[in-house]
Amino acid sequence: MPDFIVPLILAISSLPAFVVAALIGKGRPRGAPVPRLALVMRLVGIAILAGAAGMFWAGENETRRLAVVVAMVVAVNGLGLVLLFSLGRNRTGPRGRGRG
Repeated sequence: MPDFIVPLILAISSLPAFVVAALIGKGRPRGAPVPRLALVMRLVGIAILAGAAGMFWAGENETRRLAVVVAMVVAVNGLGLVLLFSLGRNRTGPRGRGRG
């Protein structure tokens, strides 16, 4: 299999993160701050693109491939945790209001 197939598939798989970020930020007034969720989704897309570039760089070297995969897993899952914690902090459910 050619060396560019896996990085190409990985790069294409980052597109949904950018689309979601654009949809979240859509409709806000010019100059308004970017919502945190949109920012995190953009960072996820960038992390996946960086992983694709790393996979292209790694080529057939198994050690490099493993290092790129581990770095990408840590980056994307770390951003997922940031997303979960920020959503949990802004929660307005029954537990978020206090017990009166």
